[in-house]
Parts: sequence; C-alpha cells; structure tokens
Amino acid sequence: MKTKELEVNGKKYTVKEPSVGVIFPLMKLMDKDPQGFQLELAKATIYVDGAPIGDALLEMGLSEYMKLISEVVSVSGLGEAEVPND
Repeated sequence: MKTKELEVNGKKYTVKEPSVGVIFPLMKLMDKDPQGFQLELAKATIYVDGAPIGDALLEMGLSEYMKLISEVVSVSGLGEAEVPND
C-alpha cells in the first residue's frame, strides 16, 4: 500500500493508503455526505507518531488540513481518473 511522509507547519505526518476494510464502510457517506466522507477518510489515513490522527484532526487549522487532504486523495487513489484504452 502507498504511503507518503510530509511535513506541514513543522509537524511530521504520514498519509497511508486505506485498506478495503477501512474504505468500504466509509463509502456509504460519499453520496449522502461528501464532506463527512472526506473528514472520516482523513481521520483514518493521516498518521502522527505511528497512529491515526482520529478526532485530533478536528483541532487542526484549515490551511494545514488543506495541504494534507490533497495527499489523502492522492494516496487513496481517489483522485486518479480512469483513462480509456484506444
């Protein structure tokens, strides 16, 4: 599974690709509550000191969150468009 280590505002984070067991229960939120889906995905995939950030994410500043969420989408494979074969 993919991982990406990065530093944002002097803090070290690891973004880890979610397993199927993590992502499938969250997928029911995608259509009903896209922001909730994004938030729960971030809580599960952003790691600090080897553990998921969880609810501590809610205390994070928006500018820090925005830098991390783009990596969450990328590492999770949710930002990849399928290219048709010609």
